[in-house]
Amino acid sequence: MRIANLIHRDIGYRSLAFVDDAGGAFPVPASAEAAGTVLPAALTDPLGYRWLAPEGRARLAEVGGRLDEAGAAPADPAVWRFGPPVPRPGKIIAAGRNYMDHVREGQEIWAKRGGKVEIPTFPTAFAKFPSSLTGPFDPLPIPDGVDDLDYEIELAVVIGTPALNVTAERALGHVAGYAICNDAGARGIQRREMESQIGIVLAKNFPGFAPMGPWLTTADAVGDPQQLRLTLEVDGDVRQDASTADMIFPVAELIAYWSRTGLEAGDILITGTPSGVALARDEPAAYYLRPGQTVTARIEKLGELRNPVV
Repeated sequence: MRIANLIHRDIGYRSLAFVDDAGGAFPVPASAEAAGTVLPAALTDPLGYRWLAPEGRARLAEVGGRLDEAGAAPADPAVWRFGPPVPRPGKIIAAGRNYMDHVREGQEIWAKRGGKVEIPTFPTAFAKFPSSLTGPFDPLPIPDGVDDLDYEIELAVVIGTPALNVTAERALGHVAGYAICNDAGARGIQRREMESQIGIVLAKNFPGFAPMGPWLTTADAVGDPQQLRLTLEVDGDVRQDASTADMIFPVAELIAYWSRTGLEAGDILITGTPSGVALARDEPAAYYLRPGQTVTARIEKLGELRNPVV
């Protein structure tokens, strides 16, 4: 099942929507009415988290499975746009250095500056703020004074039920579903923040620096999250191409580790990026994002993001 967050282009009203195989979006309230079913308001509210719980997803699946027979009409793209599937998560934990080839990139970069990057022995991360989220087809803005905007395709994991001190063996049972994230970053600011040894904050949290979506694909429709291909293109030029099988710490281990913070429904983990970022190129300036370009990020079974750079 695929569930999107639709936003009315004129008045900003939000609605959950089912998404069919062709990418058509069917608002949940109207779909339930067409199917002769009444759903609690909490199960149709994109700003809430009830729909992410197993019982909420089960109720939605009952209605979604009757779309064809109910004759529900898809939303008009001229009236509705896609927002991030979970627009107000309590927290976004962004894993760092979780693909070995990306670690090797980092080692080469920092070696040129006299620094050293160790192969991680435990998961590391920084915080992405919910205010950095934007929709899957929204513009990706370059902030004033930034000339080194980079891209990072990542698998996003959305928590459906609270997880505190869970084991890796039980961790995936807390997942509502998955989406795509482009973890954009301003590299110059990031370098200064990392050299301060305090942490990455501003570099990754400008408004619009986390395009996410295009919808949430429920965990049952994805299966093993470690068997998904990821690709990112800029104007058709393939920059990143890898598999989630290459993660150093798989999704279950990340959830187990970060569940010590007390993960809650709606929280999001983004799980690291593979090699191919602009920063690691011989001439990074030629690969940083520029206005007029389009970044397309795809993950198998999850759809694609298409964000114009402005």
